[in-house]
Amino acid sequence: MSRRIILSLALTTAPLLAQSTDPVVHNTADLNQREAKLLAAAQASPGGVAFDTFDDFGSYKTLLVVRVHTGDAELHHDWADQMIITKGTITLVTGGTMQSGHTTAPGETRGPGIQGGKEVVLHTGDIAHIAANVPHWVKLAPNTTTAYLIVKEK
Repeated sequence: MSRRIILSLALTTAPLLAQSTDPVVHNTADLNQREAKLLAAAQASPGGVAFDTFDDFGSYKTLLVVRVHTGDAELHHDWADQMIITKGTITLVTGGTMQSGHTTAPGETRGPGIQGGKEVVLHTGDIAHIAANVPHWVKLAPNTTTAYLIVKEK
């Protein structure tokens, strides 16, 4: 009997002991270094975008995205996006109808643009929240570059 109790206690407290109380910190130097690598990758990519997922805690993820030109519209069925502009200016289009949408991965749809929708211009320091199941499209002015953090929330 006492073995069962000890085993039960060990199994129920193990997840609590495994969790770290230390914060996960990404300093400016780290983010700048990541951005420089992503800029080179985005410039070499036909899609003009590169990203790095540097935190993944299951129900949310943090990504750094660098764009050198307008890319595809997106729709995430299970994930909301919190977008924080860290460099440059974008036009964010949300809602409307995705043009020629196609599934790229489970729960992920992409298309060349959005018809209709609401446009809002975002600058460095601005934050936008895009709910799950909302088509959205990041547009850039020609010959510009932007970087932004995305916190994906399930």
